[in-house]
Amino acid sequence: MGGIREIQSILDDAKESIEGGLHLRLCNATLAAYEFAEAVKAAEEGQSDDDGDDDDGEESENELAPRERTEDDMGMNELSELWEWQFDFGRPNPGRPLEDLIETILIDDEAKRVCAAVRVLNRAVRGSKPDDPADAERILQWKEQLIEEGAIKACGKILQGDDSRDFEDEADEEHWLYSIICDEILELFQRLGEGDALFRTKLRRNGALKGVEAYHAKGLGHGTEGVLDMLRRR
Repeated sequence: MGGIREIQSILDDAKESIEGGLHLRLCNATLAAYEFAEAVKAAEEGQSDDDGDDDDGEESENELAPRERTEDDMGMNELSELWEWQFDFGRPNPGRPLEDLIETILIDDEAKRVCAAVRVLNRAVRGSKPDDPADAERILQWKEQLIEEGAIKACGKILQGDDSRDFEDEADEEHWLYSIICDEILELFQRLGEGDALFRTKLRRNGALKGVEAYHAKGLGHGTEGVLDMLRRR
């Protein structure tokens, strides 16, 4: 696990020279490896505890029915995949509606949950078909809701480091998640604003440009130039 942390540190140091999309994919792969290593370690420790508690010949915990996994047990990658399936690009009565994702971005204190919510939105927009009237109408509704309910403003504050939850200052894997959250936000802004001058104005008015500029000024923005150019375009 220490080696995986070192890989992530190298990626962060070199992010200026790595193309934005590639950096995000590498960070996600590194995080997935870290989450897997943590799961293996936890399983080994659990097995060790079971072996030590079976001295009296009684039924050990290992022989009991396994506890159902919850969202708390999941890493960010697994959690985002679950929510993406539940969201399902706006199906009727989804298990994870847009309002729930927005609320997570606004108030949740766990970096992995905020990151998962932004990723689901990002992939939903990316997976839409602009030429499909139903998809186009749905995206317009999502855009308005993200503005009206404050999700865009919250994402801008996360980029600025002006969010009270201080994701930027978290340690270990949580620190990795801040970098991934920001990459996901940058891609989401890019997709929402590209080809839509009216919405670019709304993004600027709701702190998107200010957030990207602040993130870039800290030397953390490896893929910010294109996003900045897009947001400044009238």
